[in-house]
Amino acid sequence: MATKKSVSFKEQSFAKSLYFGNILEEMVFPYPEVPSEEKETVDLFIDSFRKFSKKHINPREMEKEKKIPKDVLQGLAELGLFGLSFPQRFGGAGLSNTAYARIMEEVCHLDASLGVTLGGHQSIGCQGIALFGTPEQKKKYLPDCASGKTLAAFALTEPDAGSDAAGIKTKAILSDDKKYYILNGSKIWITNGAIADLFTVFAKTQIPGEKGEEAWKITAFIVTRDMGVEHGSEENKMGIRASSTTSLFFKDTKVPVENVLGEVGKGFKVAMEILNKGRLGLAAGCLGGSKRAIELAEEHAKNRIAFRRPIAQFGMIQDKIANMLMDCFANESMVYMTTGLIDRGVEDYSVESAICKVFSSESAWRIINEAMQIGAGSAYMQDYPYEQLLRDARINIIFEGTNEILRCFITLSGMQGPGNYLKEVGKSLQYPLKGIGPLYQFAIKKISRDVIGIGDRITRADTTFKKESAVIEDYTKELAQHVEYVLRKYGKDIWDREFIQKRISNIVIDLYAMICTISRVTHFIQKQGLEKSKFSIHLAQAFCERAERRIKRNFKAMQHNDDERLKLLADTQYKHKDYPFDCFS
Repeated sequence: MATKKSVSFKEQSFAKSLYFGNILEEMVFPYPEVPSEEKETVDLFIDSFRKFSKKHINPREMEKEKKIPKDVLQGLAELGLFGLSFPQRFGGAGLSNTAYARIMEEVCHLDASLGVTLGGHQSIGCQGIALFGTPEQKKKYLPDCASGKTLAAFALTEPDAGSDAAGIKTKAILSDDKKYYILNGSKIWITNGAIADLFTVFAKTQIPGEKGEEAWKITAFIVTRDMGVEHGSEENKMGIRASSTTSLFFKDTKVPVENVLGEVGKGFKVAMEILNKGRLGLAAGCLGGSKRAIELAEEHAKNRIAFRRPIAQFGMIQDKIANMLMDCFANESMVYMTTGLIDRGVEDYSVESAICKVFSSESAWRIINEAMQIGAGSAYMQDYPYEQLLRDARINIIFEGTNEILRCFITLSGMQGPGNYLKEVGKSLQYPLKGIGPLYQFAIKKISRDVIGIGDRITRADTTFKKESAVIEDYTKELAQHVEYVLRKYGKDIWDREFIQKRISNIVIDLYAMICTISRVTHFIQKQGLEKSKFSIHLAQAFCERAERRIKRNFKAMQHNDDERLKLLADTQYKHKDYPFDCFS
C-alpha cells in the first residue's frame, strides 16, 4: 500500500475519508475526553438547571398552555443558558461544543420545547453572528443574545423553499442611496418567531454576474424586530407545543447595509455552516429524550407484573430494552466524538454532523416508540409522559434538513474525497444541495489507489474488538470500490440516483457509528480496565454485529434490488387520484 499524503488534521474529515478507503484513526483514537475544569463547570450548570426546573418548570403545564412562561425564560437567562456557547468577552460562558451539547442533552431530557427554544436561539438563531459576524456586529448583538435580553431566530424556510434553499423568493433590494436593503417576503415555521427580537434572515440580492449581467444570489442579514418585522399566529403543532413557531413577514423592511452577515451573495454558505453546527445541538437533544424514554421503560418493566413476574423478565421486553440501549450508546458515542473533533480544531465536520442528526433523530424515534410499547395502555394516556415524548420527537426527523435530503448530502458531499484529492469531482460536489456540476472528468479518469490508500487498518482499538475492526476495514475498502464504480458508471447523473445515495449514506452512518463506539469503549478499557468495562464491551459488540448486517444488506442491494419496480409503482400511483384498489370493486 502506498504511503498516504500528509494533510493537516484540521483540513480532514473522517467521514469523507471513508468514501475513498481511508480510515484516519488518528482522528478518532483516543476518544475525546472533557478537561476536568470544564467538566466541573458543566456539572454546575446542570445542577443549577435541575434545581431550578424542579421548582419552576412544569412541562405538562407548558404544553397545555402552549407557551413557556416568561419567568421560566428569565430564570434560564439568569442561569446563563442563553449564552453557553458564546465567548466570555461577549458575556457568554465560552463553553466547548462538547459542553454545550451535554447541557442541551440535559435540557431536552426534561422538555423538548425548552431545548428547541434554546437551540433555536443560540444553535442557529444568532450562531451566524458568532461564526461570520464582523467585530462590530459581534460587539453590538452578542452580549444581549448571551444574556437572554434578546432572543434570536433563524429564518430560512419559505412556503416554496425548505431544504432547497436556492428556491427562496424573499428579496432584498439595495436602496438608491446604497445605505439600506429593502426586504420583502415571508418565512414560515420559524422557531421563536413570536418571541424573538433578532433574526438571521436569508434573501436573494442582485449582484453582478461574471459577464456583467445581474444575478440573484442568497445573502444573509441580521434583522431586528424594530426594523419592521411582523409575525403570524402560533402554529398548532403536533408536538413541541410550548415552543413558539410562527410565520414572519417583511414588507419594505429597511435593513442597514452594515447588517449584511458575511459577504453579499454568499448566504448559502452562511446557512450551511450554521446548520452544520445546529444539527449537533439537535442530536444531543434527541439523546436526552432517548435516555428519558429508556428510564421510563425500564422502571415500568421492573414494576409491571404479568403472569406473576415482572415483564422485564420476558424475552420480547428484554429484546426491546437491549436494542434501545445499543442505539442510545452508539448515538451518544457519535455525538460526543463529533463535538470532540470540532473542539480539537477540525474545520470540516459537515458530513459527521449530518450523520449525527440522522442517526440521533431516527434512533430517538425508535427508542421512544419502543418505550411506549413497553408502557402499553398507560403510555397511551396523557396522564403519563410517553405520548408527549413521542409527539415531541417526531419533528426531529424533519427539521434542520429532512433526513431524506441529509442522506443525499451525506453521500454527495462525501464523494468530494479526503483533503484536496480529486479536485475536479470535489469542486462539482462542494455544495451538493445547491446543485451538482458535471462529473464527466471523473468518469474518464481512474482514481489512483496510491492516492486514496485503500487497505487502511485499525491499530488503536483494543484487541477485544479485533473482529469488529476487521469488519470496518473490509467494508471501508468495499465502500471505496462502490463509490468509484457508481461515479464512473453514472457520472453527473449520480445526482439523481437517490436509491444509491440512500444505501451509501446508510453504510457510512453505520461505519461511523461502529468506529465511534469502539473508540469510546477502548477508552473505557484503558481507563478502568477490562473487567469494569464488560457492560460497554457487550453493548458495542452487539451494536456492531447489527450494524454489520445492515451494511451487508445495503452492499448486496447495490447490485440486486427492485429499484425500477418501486419507481414504476410510485409513478403509476401518481396517475390515480386516490388509492386505486377496493376488495368490493
